[in-house]
Amino acid sequence: MMGQHSILTVNNLNIVVSTPHGVTQTVNDVSFELEAGKVFGLVGESGSGKTMTCMSLLNLLPDEAKVVEGSIKFRNKDILNCSTEDVRKVRGSEIAMIMQNPMTAFNPVRNIGCHFIETLRTHLHINKHQAREMAMAYLEKMDLPYPENLLKQYPFQLSGGMLQRVMIAITMSLNPSILIADEPTTALDATNQLQILKQLDRLRNEYNTGILLVSHDLGVIAQMADEVAVMYGGYIVEKASVLKLFNRPKHPYTRALLQSRLGLTRRKEKSVKRVSVSHRNLINRETACPFIERCGDADHTCANNRLELKEYEKDHLVRCVKLQ
Repeated sequence: MMGQHSILTVNNLNIVVSTPHGVTQTVNDVSFELEAGKVFGLVGESGSGKTMTCMSLLNLLPDEAKVVEGSIKFRNKDILNCSTEDVRKVRGSEIAMIMQNPMTAFNPVRNIGCHFIETLRTHLHINKHQAREMAMAYLEKMDLPYPENLLKQYPFQLSGGMLQRVMIAITMSLNPSILIADEPTTALDATNQLQILKQLDRLRNEYNTGILLVSHDLGVIAQMADEVAVMYGGYIVEKASVLKLFNRPKHPYTRALLQSRLGLTRRKEKSVKRVSVSHRNLINRETACPFIERCGDADHTCANNRLELKEYEKDHLVRCVKLQ
């Protein structure tokens, strides 16, 4: 679904990683758009390329990975062609990210106040007292108790849910145009999950922030997203509005994901083979469907056609030779 007010446009993104087995294509021909105030869901199992895609948006790929083709345009400026200094200015203030494990985002020997105040003073022209007052105000907005005391505490003294809310508070304080939320509720219990999703929804409503929500939890995606892309083996295999994708899934992998989420179902889908998806499996896959080893519908045509993401119906794209 192509928006008229896109703030981020990813086009034909391809990322390779050097491994002991050779060069692996981990992200293949990925394209999507994110609009202000909207949530774009990126869903798929571990190793599907979701996190690599996200890291490339902030130019934070590991040393062994690199973008070999494509563009990432933020407000019509290609991030891949920007200088390191220009990207650093955008990172955090314009495009922010909250991680799956919030503990890894904090220095364990520095208290929350040091993290929060330093971030504010790096991006805003304010003094230490103003930064401290601002930090307490945003912690309070996140429904965190006793913000003045919280600033004195260290990361290990807080629960995972509280640390996630601290990260979101820091993000909110800079009023970014885009928030990348990479599995923000994975390690949390149901109560904390609801609190985090509530705060993300608040962020997009109050600040008109566009959110790229990455998850393997279809329940979270169904609750939050406006549009969804399903990734497998580095490819987007299906992309549609959340209603179309959940009500009329077309790709065999999407149907299998939904079936596993719903559990009992009257319609009996063909089983999905359990095959380990390793780096070795993904090498030299230019002419075959990435899902071929696990698809119950696969035949010789799936092995000899370079697949493209094509429009199955209006604003519903599918990468499957059986539907083209």
